[in-house]
Formats: sequence, C-alpha cells, structure tokens
Amino acid sequence: MTENEGIRKPLLISLALHLTIGIFFLVGVNFNAPKRPTQAVSIIEATMIDDGMVAAQAQQLADMQAKQQQAQAAEQARQEAEQRAAEEAERQAAQQRAAAEAARQAEQQKVVAEQQAQAERERQQVVEQQRKAEEARKAEEARKAEEARKAEEARKQAAAEQARKAEEARKAEEAKKQAEAEQQRKAEEARKAEEARKAEEAKKQAEAEQKRKAEEARKAEEAKKQAEAEQKRKAEEARKAEEAKKQAEAEQKRKAEEAKKQAEAALKREQEQALKDLEALMGSGPTGSSSSSAAAAGEVDRYTGMIIAAIQRNWLVGPTMVGKQCRINIRVAADGLILQIGQGQGDGEVCRSAELAIRKTGTLPMPKDPEVNRQLQNLNLTLIPRL
Repeated sequence: MTENEGIRKPLLISLALHLTIGIFFLVGVNFNAPKRPTQAVSIIEATMIDDGMVAAQAQQLADMQAKQQQAQAAEQARQEAEQRAAEEAERQAAQQRAAAEAARQAEQQKVVAEQQAQAERERQQVVEQQRKAEEARKAEEARKAEEARKAEEARKQAAAEQARKAEEARKAEEAKKQAEAEQQRKAEEARKAEEARKAEEAKKQAEAEQKRKAEEARKAEEAKKQAEAEQKRKAEEARKAEEAKKQAEAEQKRKAEEAKKQAEAALKREQEQALKDLEALMGSGPTGSSSSSAAAAGEVDRYTGMIIAAIQRNWLVGPTMVGKQCRINIRVAADGLILQIGQGQGDGEVCRSAELAIRKTGTLPMPKDPEVNRQLQNLNLTLIPRL
C-alpha cells in the first residue's frame, strides 16, 4: 500500500460520516409552510350602461363592496382566529415536535457528537496519520533531499575531483608538453651545439686537413726537391761512381798492365836468374847466396800481388770507400787456407768490407817454394779499394 492509499481511506471514512450527519439534519427539519387564509375569487362582469345607472350601480357596487369587505373582514377575522388557533395548535404541536425534535436532535446530536467525536478522533488519527505521513513524507523528502544534496554534493565533489584531475591532467599534460618542449629545446640546442661543434671540428679538421695537405704539399715539394737533390746526388754519385769505375777500370787495367809488366819482368828476372844460376852452376864463386835471396824476395812480391788481386776480385767497393785504405794482418796455411784475420787498422767501413772480401776468398794462392811459402804465411796487407 502506498502513502496516498494510506491517507485516502481515513479521508473517505470522514467524508461518509459528515454526509450521514447532514442527512440526519435534513430529515429532522419540518419543511411544511404555515397555512394561509383562503379567499374566494369573485368575477366582476362589466356591462356598458349609462351614467346614472353607472352611478347607481357604482353605489350599489360600493355597498356591495362594503358588505363584501365587511364579510370579508369577518371572514378574515374568523379565518385569522382559526388561523391563530391553528397556528397556536400548530405552535404547540410545533413546540411538541420541536421538543421531540430537540430531544431527537439532542439524541441525534449526541449520536452525531459521538460520531463527530469518533470522526474527530478518526480525523485526528487521520490528521495524525497524515501528520506522521507528512512527517514521514517530509522525512522521506528530507532524506531524499539530503540524499539528493549528498548526491549533488558528491556529484559536485566528483565533478570538482574530475575537474581537479582534469586540471591536474591538463597541468601534467602542459608540464609534459613543456618538458617535451624543453627537452626538444635542449635537444635542439644540443643538436645545434653538436652541429656547431661538428662544424667547428669540421672547420678545424678542414683547416688541419688544409694544413696537412699544405704540409704534405710542402713535404712533397721538399721531398720532390730532396728527391731531385737525391737524384742529382745519385746522378752525381753515379757519375762519380762511373768515373770511379772508369778510374778503377783504368787503375785495374793499369795494375793489370803493371802486374803483367811485373810478371813479365819477374819472369824475365826469373829467366835471368835461372840463367845466372845456370852460369853459377857452371862456374864457381861466392855470389850464389845473394842471387838466391834476391830471387826469393821477388817471388814474395809477386805472390803478394797475386793474393791482393784475389782479394780484390771478391771485394765489393762503394763510392764512399774510394780514397781510403785498411791495413790488416792475415795468417795463412801452407796450402793457402786463411787461418786468422787480424784487426784492421784504418777506415772502419773499408776494414769491414775488406775482411768480408778476405773471408769470401777463402783460399789464397801460395807458392811451392818452401822459403817463399813460409814468408807468405804471415802477411801484413795494405788494401786500397778500387772501383
């Protein structure tokens, strides 16, 4: 049952009670009107007559009217008396009825009062119920209003919270955008700085490259000049080497010619010495020993030249060695095998090169004459490089 249905039932009961009381009041009221005296209705007929007749008739009519009025007055008095009697009887009856009606109405009023009291109690109950219902309604409305207020407040708080979060999100987004913008700005600055650094570095590298190329060009030019100078120097050295070679060849040719001449001279001396020896054998005299010593000395010189020539054939001589010399001691076996090479004295390069040439020669030419062979086993040679 709803709140409106709970209020409707008491209202219907109260309305039914009021209608019942109203009907009782209507039934108890006397609607009979008081009797009025009745009067006979006379009909007057008019006839056209003359004036005298009219006057007589008027007098007669006046008399008749006077009588009639008297009769009417008497009748009216009688009727009034009857009326008064009737009214008195009616009044007494009315009083009786009124008393009965009053008693009835009093009883009825009592009943009505009780009904009204009951109705009032019921009305009060209805009013109380209505009040309670109203209070409940108001409480419900207040509760709903409170709930609505709380809901509205919650909605407002939610909206405010949402707005706050939206604002925070907006601020966060704005801060993010600002951070991104700052990051982009820093990145742009870093990129520009990096580009500037790279440009500066590239500039420096370009300048360094330019300097390096200039230096390389300078070095290349210098190297070119050095190469040209070296080429000139080598050409000069080659020329000098060629000249030294020619000189060496000429010297070698000269030495060979000289050696040939010495060999021929030695051969001639040997022949002459042999002839002298033969003559000495054929004759007598003390000159034999001196002639033999001279022949041995000549043989030592001849083999010494042959040994130097053998070493020269294995000696690699450079242009820088020309004009220098080395004196070196050599110990040789009887068969020409080199046993020991002493410490050279003179230019170091010449001595080292001469020692290599001696070792490369390996075996030296040695004579069969024991005396000459013995003298050649300990040689002190002065070696002069020849191109």
